[in-house]
Amino acid sequence: MNNEIRNSVKIILINDRKELLLLSTDDEKIKNLDGNYNGRFWQLVGGKIEKGEKIFQAAKRELFEETGLKECDVEFYPNVVWEGILKLNMHGIETTINQKFIVAKAINNNISLKNLINEEKESIKSFKWFSLNEIKYSSDIIYPIDLPEYLPDILNGKFSERTISLDLNKQPNQL
Repeated sequence: MNNEIRNSVKIILINDRKELLLLSTDDEKIKNLDGNYNGRFWQLVGGKIEKGEKIFQAAKRELFEETGLKECDVEFYPNVVWEGILKLNMHGIETTINQKFIVAKAINNNISLKNLINEEKESIKSFKWFSLNEIKYSSDIIYPIDLPEYLPDILNGKFSERTISLDLNKQPNQL
């Protein structure tokens, strides 16, 4: 099987009510390395860093594509707060994703999915602002799995001086 390396940025987009924006995603072509598809899931805004793009350029592009928000609608925290490596089977190709996570505060909450690119139109179904408790107690799958553990500091404006490494390959407990 071919192996593709992909650099990605995820945006921890919070609003003034300390809620986090997540996207509902359903794409049967994205599976674990063992070939299992876990079903619909929620994820942070963001995606692939295109060739020649810097991390914040990619974040601003992805933010607009997936939320309709422009740079003037958010305030970005200037550093990467989390990072991790995720291995998936994407469209039949083993893919290693190097993900960087940055924080942005939404000044404008007028979210729209109208700017999704074609590939995203097929898989992104909806969006929702989640409180920390809604994330903690949700019966839905939310990636990264460790989000409830690391999110409280972000919501309270406490950022580590060093980038925190997350285990992005953790999967939801299967009953």
